[in-house]
Amino acid sequence: MANARFMCFLGRKQPIGSPMRCNYCRKRAGLIRRVCAPCAKVITVVERSGGEIGIAGLVDLFIAEGLEREQVDAVLDAKIGTHPTIRDRLTSNLTNALMQGLGMPGRQTPEDVRRVREAMKPGAGAGTWSSGETPPGFSHG
Repeated sequence: MANARFMCFLGRKQPIGSPMRCNYCRKRAGLIRRVCAPCAKVITVVERSGGEIGIAGLVDLFIAEGLEREQVDAVLDAKIGTHPTIRDRLTSNLTNALMQGLGMPGRQTPEDVRRVREAMKPGAGAGTWSSGETPPGFSHG
């Protein structure tokens, strides 16, 4: 009987009356909510900061809100579709602020940060080699 009663949310079939999953941590969010309360707190802190404070200031705000590191990391690193993560956005903002402080134009986008992060994964990106291999164009002679 329960198998026959489904309704569709965001392309997924959910049984009627079952709670939605949080878009960030995948835990229960509620009947119609897409973000659970702890993840919503993290997002609120990040949005409230507006990119105006550094990492140390954000950490202080997360602690003041009573958030745990695991909760914060889950939200900052969550991949929502093809968009850059919140951590990519924060890194982009901090990089641009640093570059502008040094008198250089800050042009780092969150997409640029995502591409660099993904290229840094083992075996990803051009110019990578495994441990024990000789780098291309390098000779021991």
